[in-house]
Amino acid sequence: VVIPSPAGVTDLPALRDALLRNDGPLLVTATAGTTDTGRIDPLTDIADLTTTHGAELHIDAAYGGPLLFSPTHRHALRSLHRAHSVTLDLHNLGWQPASAGILAVPHRHHHDVLHHHAPCLNADDDTDAGLPDLLGRSLRTTRRPDALKIAVTLQALGRDGLADLVDRTLTTAHHLADLIDADPALELYDRPTISTVLFRPTHTDDTTVATIRRTLLDRGHAVLGRAHTDQGLWLKATLLNPHAT
Repeated sequence: VVIPSPAGVTDLPALRDALLRNDGPLLVTATAGTTDTGRIDPLTDIADLTTTHGAELHIDAAYGGPLLFSPTHRHALRSLHRAHSVTLDLHNLGWQPASAGILAVPHRHHHDVLHHHAPCLNADDDTDAGLPDLLGRSLRTTRRPDALKIAVTLQALGRDGLADLVDRTLTTAHHLADLIDADPALELYDRPTISTVLFRPTHTDDTTVATIRRTLLDRGHAVLGRAHTDQGLWLKATLLNPHAT
């Protein structure tokens, strides 16, 4: 069941109607940091609705989750703790490999399904020979677990170190937004929620936006993505390097 998001975040009246219209069991998925704009759903209001209607809540915090490290910005994730499960993808604001994703749940027993044994993955002769398997060590079974890289980063930098990286990155994003807003030749989509800044030239069309993006990329000045909103096509700058100036 797809809930409309005309303003870039989940429409609460539409979500309420969907919860009333559909029989359980129900799971609501909210987003803390959309890919196109970085916007964060109204998590507290959504959590209230799921509690009222007996639905479970999953929050996709792949992009915005590391805001938790920052005392300055963690308020944006208020009520995240009320979710039944949360996903974080630490290659965004966690400076990890792309495969370093996390599924977090409130209680350890929710991971019991990982201990399921299957002959094709838990061969007895391998076990007897002392050969390790990855079942139970990784959500993706035969794929490598990247938890060690996350653990080492947390041990090396701590919450304060990661908070500093997050804060510097978001400060740079807001500085970029200020520069764009002050330039009459450019139009700013909105103030950045996290570290994604959307903008485009004033009085132009989609073809010009694509041409500018390609020119900047070819010259090595910037790597810009594209984002489609209800207002058309925009250039998308996502600040992820805390040492960018």
